Amino acid sequence: MAIVRYVAMALLVSALAACGGGGGSAGSTSGGSTSGSTSGSTSGGTSTGSSTGTQTQASSKLSLGLFDAANAKVSGITAGGAYVARATVVNAAGQPAANKLVTFSLGGTSIAKLSPATALTNASGVAEVAISPASVVSVGAGSLSATANVDGADVTSQIDFAVSASSISLGTLTATPNSIAAGGNTTLSITASIGGQLATGVPVNINFDASCGRINNSNTGFSVATDGNGTATVDYTALQSDGTLCTGAAVVTATTAGATARTVTITVAAPTASAITFASASPTQIYVAGAGALEQSTLQFKVLSQAGTPMNGVAVDFSLPNGNPIGLSLGSLAGTTNSSGLVTVSVNSGSIPGPVKVRAALASDASVFTETQGLLVASGPPSQRFMSLSIETANIEAATRDGVPTKLTARLADRQGNAVEDGTVINFTAEGGQVAFSCATRKVNNISSCSVDFMSQNPRPTNPADGRVSVLAFTSGTKDYQDVNGNNRYDAGTDVLVNIGDAFRDDNESDAYDPGEFIIARGGADACAGVGNSFPARANTCSPGLDTTVRQQAVILFSSSRPAALSFSQLTTAGLQFKLSSFDYNRLPMPAGTTVSATSPDSGCSVTLLTPSTVPNVMPGNDPAEDLSTIHSAFLSGCTAGQRVVVTVTAPSGLRTDLPPVTLP
Repeated sequence: MAIVRYVAMALLVSALAACGGGGGSAGSTSGGSTSGSTSGSTSGGTSTGSSTGTQTQASSKLSLGLFDAANAKVSGITAGGAYVARATVVNAAGQPAANKLVTFSLGGTSIAKLSPATALTNASGVAEVAISPASVVSVGAGSLSATANVDGADVTSQIDFAVSASSISLGTLTATPNSIAAGGNTTLSITASIGGQLATGVPVNINFDASCGRINNSNTGFSVATDGNGTATVDYTALQSDGTLCTGAAVVTATTAGATARTVTITVAAPTASAITFASASPTQIYVAGAGALEQSTLQFKVLSQAGTPMNGVAVDFSLPNGNPIGLSLGSLAGTTNSSGLVTVSVNSGSIPGPVKVRAALASDASVFTETQGLLVASGPPSQRFMSLSIETANIEAATRDGVPTKLTARLADRQGNAVEDGTVINFTAEGGQVAFSCATRKVNNISSCSVDFMSQNPRPTNPADGRVSVLAFTSGTKDYQDVNGNNRYDAGTDVLVNIGDAFRDDNESDAYDPGEFIIARGGADACAGVGNSFPARANTCSPGLDTTVRQQAVILFSSSRPAALSFSQLTTAGLQFKLSSFDYNRLPMPAGTTVSATSPDSGCSVTLLTPSTVPNVMPGNDPAEDLSTIHSAFLSGCTAGQRVVVTVTAPSGLRTDLPPVTLP
């Protein structure tokens, strides 16, 4: 029985071997090479198992190919077509591998692009992505690969493909509208086709150039890509980048690589003047005729086209509207614009001040006009008769102290007594101490003035009887005159001129120029008397003109910190009166703000009143020898002969001086 079972088993094994066992031959893939992995090693689809005997085992597969819109398999692509890269994945059992991630890639090439680069297989094991040339000018060859993971192993397939040149053509270039004004706009449009079909899927760059004008507000040579409808649209402006207007026929050309260029001619109307503006006035202020100052202003107007660009060769008329000051005149009544669109005319002042309006209108259309703004005829520059210089505090504690301040204020007006214009510069110079060199006038409540600081320092007056420091304020202006004919202007030979010579600083207050004193020379040599005091003028330096250096001098007192010995003019048991002066300069008062008090050290004697108790601001006159000491008085009560009174003087700096007691007679 054992022998029979053995023989039966052997016959069964032989029968299975004769049928080829459980294996089969490896299948082939279409559209590319395929590699896969299963358990054990494979070669051509034949697997060698570890069991006794030999058998064939199947593996997963991925096939790859390119297909066009008609689902025909192709070996290359071109712009404008609809192509897909398709991968078909089956498992080892030969069944479609559904829901498997397939990754597509282009092997280092930039002539094509994928969209997207990954996809899931469907129920048929198929995954596909779109593939297209990178641009309409892409030409060459590349490689495409796809990879999926099936049953734990990667399967990959790779193919090579070509990218062929595209057949590109441009449609008609149109302008809507086709006729525009100079500087106007129109819309240009053109279509692009690939292989006879509108380039809806691949953008085509189209370059636009114009014989005159701008594309999309930029210089010509502007490139625009077609949209999803295969159309490129731009704006054209009949205006050059430098502002020059285009006129006549403007030709726009559209080009792209590989296509015939297209052109369109746009008719641009000649520009017309549509606006005029006031450009400038130089200067913006002139003075009444005969004032001895500038009497003419140069005006500029600009003519513009409807596009806001300057117009050359346009005729303009000038006029003076009603309401202007009497006596104004124009240099001309008409003019023509230059290449910058500017036209110039001059206006001359009359004898009456006031605001000025000059009208400029197009000769072709008087309703298009403009008028000047901010132009003024002033009544005149600073007048010598209307200059004033004041000192905030004249007697300052400056004999021995540095840095004690005071302020100088100059006020100016023209010969009509009206404020001069803001910005009139007044200069200052000083015999001693330090003064700011200038200030510029500013109107406050329509009153013109400006101020500078003065500070005590060396040099100081050396004469013990002096202590006076001269300061001079000066600016350019006019002399005074008697308007004989009443025309509000100076007429030489008719009006009477109040002539004055060169301004100088009269340091020693001698009423005459002495060598070494500061002078503002103007070159006049006509005979005239010298003048001193507040308006110093050097003799024999007059001139026939109206212009001069307007000037005024003032004096600052360098008072002492200590008082001089008292000089009593009254001394009784009922009261006393004394003169108070500076120690260093005995004709000067003590500094303004110095306090004065008196007491008695004796019992029963009291000072009931002292007046003034504070030294006032003492303004010096024109006499350098004048005694500016202050007089103070006190009332006494309960005092008898032989009793004493002590006067105490305290300077603004705080220095206190108790003068020696005085005995009552």
